[in-house]
Amino acid sequence: MALRLWLLAVLAIVILGTWGQPSQAQVGAAVAQLNGSVRDPSGGSVAKASVTLRNTETNRIYTTVANENGLYVLASVPPGSYELTTEATGFAKSTQTGIVLTVGQTATIDVTLKVASGVEKVVVTTETPVIEPTKTEISQVVRTQQIESLPISGRLFTDFALLTPGVATSRTSLGTTFTDFETSQISFGGMRSFSNTVTVDGADFVSTISGVQRSTPPQESVQEFRVVNNSFGAEYGRAAGGIVNIVSKSGTNDLHGSLYEYFQNDATDARFMLQPAPLPHELRQNQFGGTLSGPLKKDKTFFFVNYEGKRRAESPVYPPDLITNLNLINHTKAVLGLAPEGCFSGLSSCGATSAAYQGYLNSFLKTGDDDWGFTRLDHQISANNHLGIRYNIEDTRSLGTLVGQTLDGGGIGVPSGGRNLYIRDQSLFGTLDTSIRPSLINSLLVQWARRHYNYPGMTGQPDFSLLNDLELGHNFGTDDRKYESRVQFSDSISWVKGSHVWKFGFDGNYVLSLDNFPGFTPTRLLIPPVGAGPIDCMANFAAFYNSTV
Repeated sequence: MALRLWLLAVLAIVILGTWGQPSQAQVGAAVAQLNGSVRDPSGGSVAKASVTLRNTETNRIYTTVANENGLYVLASVPPGSYELTTEATGFAKSTQTGIVLTVGQTATIDVTLKVASGVEKVVVTTETPVIEPTKTEISQVVRTQQIESLPISGRLFTDFALLTPGVATSRTSLGTTFTDFETSQISFGGMRSFSNTVTVDGADFVSTISGVQRSTPPQESVQEFRVVNNSFGAEYGRAAGGIVNIVSKSGTNDLHGSLYEYFQNDATDARFMLQPAPLPHELRQNQFGGTLSGPLKKDKTFFFVNYEGKRRAESPVYPPDLITNLNLINHTKAVLGLAPEGCFSGLSSCGATSAAYQGYLNSFLKTGDDDWGFTRLDHQISANNHLGIRYNIEDTRSLGTLVGQTLDGGGIGVPSGGRNLYIRDQSLFGTLDTSIRPSLINSLLVQWARRHYNYPGMTGQPDFSLLNDLELGHNFGTDDRKYESRVQFSDSISWVKGSHVWKFGFDGNYVLSLDNFPGFTPTRLLIPPVGAGPIDCMANFAAFYNSTV
């Protein structure tokens, strides 16, 4: 029985290996593919023509030979700017420049060679994008120019996925506050955000525990990414929703650097619509960083480094019931033996009036500090072997989350229900691309990643809920702590045989996950609605409280 299952697994891998005409082959997740035909002026095939593709920024070379039918395929080519040179005996040398390949693209460029008349070279400058006549997947590429030019709050570049048809913002939670705050929540075709796959240079960047993306490189480190929301190939893996396939920037033969600063504050931003005057509205956000890239050894070894930091402080938006019933809330907490709102945070005197509590609420600020770092090293070991190493890290410190009105309701708002979020997410992975021969290319990826997610409550007070209205104390719907360690091993082979392209691959992840979900710890007090028709829980509770005191 075990042998039968093993044979079925091998058969599944073989079936998943895509084949067909070169222009119909599925492309690897983090690379592009270029194919086409070589013809003479009469349209006849030119067999055995030499085809060379050169990266104009790093001088990395890819070569192949057209087959008997004049067809050529260059598989597993990194995205970038290229120059295509075609040569054959008896024909003038042809060079096409201005070729731009994007991630996940299967591009077609046909070459027509002129008959040689002495020493002759034909140079063609490509002025229009290369075409994808056999594209079957529904996808869109977001290029560097869009990422750098389009305005976006918070510089979460994956929000640009919303430019793709069928992609929308997902709910931030599923009826609770089970949310990773630093990530984008996007939905493909109405699917939950937990159903997506996010990759960086082919490495898996999805948290197994929560199902959402892990920390991706800063926006300044991203060259481009492809959003695939339908009809994607087997190499994209487990996604039931869609794919966000990110390619990072690499160094080139030229030295480049940048410094940047983006800021927002309450003088430049309009008041939040749910925070009318005279309630306080304070906002300060600074996002800053720098990049440096270039060659360590020309045409051979390149580096790219990026640091980015964010500092944000803002006033919470409180539910109206919290403002109008603050005395009632604190009297109730006093009866239960709990510190009123404000006392637990170190106020020298809480006072006995609403004004003291109002002063505390008005001065409370939610803060979010983030630091990102990304490093990439590329080394051309030999003409046939290329090594790439990347390291990505994020440190997050968000204080006072869940304080104030949340977009998906739940009645959360008081400071005693707040939480502090601490995240350290880091990943180290390497790739080795080997050209065994021009028609046989192997790509190996190994990743080690670790994610610590600590989400303690600000007070540890028992959870006290007025259903769909207010929630005080330790919120019951969130994890307190998550830990995830991952080792990924992936290998794929592209084999050009005659007029067909065969692809085989394996992708394995070993994930160790530890999740601390205390639920109703230390306890939960729930006041349900009573009566028929529209229910105002706070009004009912106020009437009950006043009748007993």
